[in-house]
Amino acid sequence: MRPRSLKKIPSLILSAVLVVAPLLFGSVYPWAYGLLEIGILAAFLFLLWFRPVKPSSVIILPKWGLLCLMVFVTWSGVQLIPLPQDVVKFIAEPIYDLWQLDFLSQEIVRPHALLTLTLYPYATASTGLLFLCYLLAFHLAFKSALLSDDSNGSHRVIISTVVSTGFVVAMVGIVQIGLNTKAIYGFFMPLHSAFFTGPFVNYNHFAGYLELAIPLGISVLAYAILSSARRPIVSSMLWLYGGSLSVMIAAIFMSHSRGGILSFCLVAFCQLFIITILFRKIKTHVPAIALLLIFFVILGIGSYITNWSRTISRFQVLFQQELSSNLRWQLFIDVFQMSKQLPLTGTGLGTFAVGYPPFKTILRQGIFPHAHNDYLEILAETGWPGLLLFLGFVVWVLNRGIVIIFWALSYSKQGDSGLIGRALLVTGCLAGVISLLFHGLVDVNLRIPSNALTWFVLCGLIVGLSHGFEKPTRK
Repeated sequence: MRPRSLKKIPSLILSAVLVVAPLLFGSVYPWAYGLLEIGILAAFLFLLWFRPVKPSSVIILPKWGLLCLMVFVTWSGVQLIPLPQDVVKFIAEPIYDLWQLDFLSQEIVRPHALLTLTLYPYATASTGLLFLCYLLAFHLAFKSALLSDDSNGSHRVIISTVVSTGFVVAMVGIVQIGLNTKAIYGFFMPLHSAFFTGPFVNYNHFAGYLELAIPLGISVLAYAILSSARRPIVSSMLWLYGGSLSVMIAAIFMSHSRGGILSFCLVAFCQLFIITILFRKIKTHVPAIALLLIFFVILGIGSYITNWSRTISRFQVLFQQELSSNLRWQLFIDVFQMSKQLPLTGTGLGTFAVGYPPFKTILRQGIFPHAHNDYLEILAETGWPGLLLFLGFVVWVLNRGIVIIFWALSYSKQGDSGLIGRALLVTGCLAGVISLLFHGLVDVNLRIPSNALTWFVLCGLIVGLSHGFEKPTRK
C-alpha cells in the first residue's frame, strides 16, 4: 500500500513545472524546456507508479479528441522515418527538391541516400518531444480533475498555481515597465528580441500567458463569492483575488499586445455573462450583483494604473495601415501558398524557419522563425492532416466544456452548488483556452513552451471536470 499523501506527487510536480516554466523566459531556450520535459516525464512516471494501467484498459480506445492529439504527436515521428528518395519525391516533391540544396546537406546528392519528410530532423524531434510532453501534461491534468473531489482536489491546486504564477508574471512586467529596465530580471538581455516584457522575450507571449491566468482568476473570484454567501469567513479572500486580478489586467493592458488585449476583452466579457447566468440559479441574486460590481471595480483599477499612450498608438497604426501592406498579412499569403505545394506532409514539425525561405516573396530581409499564426504554422509544417487532427482535438475539448456549462444552466436545480461551482471553474479554463485560440490567429503562443504547456493543462482540466459529473435530470 502506498501512502495516500504520496499520490499527490504527480500533481505537485506538474504544479511546480507550471510555476517555473513561464519564469524561465517562457522556457523558449533548450535548457529551459529541457527542465520542463524532465519535470513532466517524472510526474507521468509517478502517476503510472501510483495508478498502474490495468491490462483490461489497454484495449479500450481513447475518446476521439484525445486520439486526434495522439495521432498528431505520432505524425511528427512519421516525418522522421528515413525513406527512399523516390518515395519522398512521389509524396512531397518540394521536400525532395529542397533536400538537394547544399545548405541543407552536402551528402544528400548520393543516389541511394535515404530522405525524411522533414527538412530538419533535429527540430522535428525536439518539437515532437515537446508536444509529447504536452500530451502527458494533458493526461496529468485530466486525471487530477477526474479523481479529485470538488472541495479539496488536485485540480484546484493546479488552478491556484496558474493564477498565482500569473500574478507574479504580471508584477515582474509592471516593475520592468515602471523602471524602464533594459534586461529581464535586470541581468538577462535576449539577443534575438528587444521587445521583452516581464520574464518573456516577447510582449505578445507575455500577454498570452496572462490570457490563460486572468480567466481562471475571474472564476476563482466568482467561486469565492459563491462560497461567501454560505461561509462569510471566505469573503476575506475576495480582497486577495480582486487585487491579483487588478494587477494582471493592468499588466495585459500595458503589454501593448493588440491581439492579446482584444482576445482577453472579448472572452472576459463573454465569461462574465455566462457566470452571471450561472449565479441566477442560486436563490439570491446578491452574489451576481456583487460579482458584477467587483469585476468592474477591478477593471477600472487596472485601466486607471495603465499607461495607455503606446497601446493606443499601436491600435491607431492598425486601423490606418492598408491590409495589403501589413507584413503579417503578406506572410500569411506566403504560408498559405506554401501549404498548397505540400498539402499532405508540410516541411516537418518545428521546421518553419528552414522551410519558409524558398517560398518567401516578402522583400524584407531577415529570418522568419514563425508564421505569426498558430494554425498556418501547423498547416505549413504538418500539412492538412496535422491541422485537421489538431482542430479535432480542439473541437473535442470545447465540446466537453460547453456540455457541462449547458448542464449547469439547463438541468441544475436552485442551490445545486456542486454542479454550479464546477461549471464556474470550467468557464475559467474554457475562457483561457478560447482566448489563446483567438490570439493564435495573429501569433504563435502554442510554440512558446510555457504557454503551450499551460494551455494543454487547461484542456485536461476541462475534460476531467466534464467527466466527473453524470448528466443530471431536468428539474
